Amino acid sequence: MEKYIRRSAAAMCACLTLCWAVTGGAENAAPAQEAAAETAQETAAPAETAAYSVLSSGSKGEEVRRLQERLTELGYEPGAADGIYGSGTKKAVRAFQKANGLKTDGTAGPQTQAALYSQAAVRAAEKPAPVDVLASELPMLVNKEHPVGENFEPADLVPLNEVCDPGLVKIKYKNTRAVRQAAVALTEMLEAAREDGVTKWQVSAAYRSYESQESILNARISTYLKRNSGWSRKKARSAALRTVAEPGASEHHLGLAIDINVPGASSFLGTKQCSWLHEHCWDYGFIVRYQEGKESITGFTAEAWHIRYVGAEHARVMRDRGLCLEEYLQGIAEGSIEMPRPEVTEEVLLGD
Repeated sequence: MEKYIRRSAAAMCACLTLCWAVTGGAENAAPAQEAAAETAQETAAPAETAAYSVLSSGSKGEEVRRLQERLTELGYEPGAADGIYGSGTKKAVRAFQKANGLKTDGTAGPQTQAALYSQAAVRAAEKPAPVDVLASELPMLVNKEHPVGENFEPADLVPLNEVCDPGLVKIKYKNTRAVRQAAVALTEMLEAAREDGVTKWQVSAAYRSYESQESILNARISTYLKRNSGWSRKKARSAALRTVAEPGASEHHLGLAIDINVPGASSFLGTKQCSWLHEHCWDYGFIVRYQEGKESITGFTAEAWHIRYVGAEHARVMRDRGLCLEEYLQGIAEGSIEMPRPEVTEEVLLGD
């Protein structure tokens, strides 16, 4: 009898052990299997990424077209999906990379493409409406202390080639744009210069986007680093910022600033064109924005070629009082300078 009881107990223990293995053991095995599957999946991701080829400026074909279509779908506006990796595609890739925390180089490598085609890809932020930069009674101030945002864009930009007579002024770069009112004032000013016998003008810059300004600054930094092998990037950047504004802090973002010079001349300062401009630009609504003696206020070295449209009523006050834009606006705010009245044109008088 005792042997029978011992045998029954052993059989029961074996049965319980088997039940535990079928239930609890299986349950404990499931997480391990899932973890193994996840590990296998994670390991597969790099192989997926490696399948993407590097696409950059000049690349062509179906991969580029697919890339462009995906960028468009996400709102990054690369232009036509023509299968050609041009400047528009590069700009859109840079914008995508920046929004998604990737290296911003404009090249669509495996990592960028993996992020682009994933469900987690961050869409482009909605663009704000263009800004009427001449809507205020006072000139808009843009400098290191008063920057504009990355997506800032002025309203009513026009290609200077479509407004300015090519016989009057050479537009160095065909896509150069400016706010229409400033472009019209520039034409009127240079027509007056021609009547005075002063010709041969060239516009080398006007409106610049945030991204363009960033590229200019980086190029200047690279130049300093090449010329000075012992310099750190920080030192090169500090030197570059004496003549190139930070992105967002450049007046060129407004579409009201124009860099003007003489075609083929190594320097604008000292030319008859420079002398005429500095004497007469105020009457056409332009100021010489960065003048000698004002560097500590404007934050930039003097630039004889850089003019800014503010309207004749403001420009003449600044000329007569010897003020830069920062001083003028401060004087208005403090009440030491009376707000000038807008000029009433003959056309308005006739309309009344």
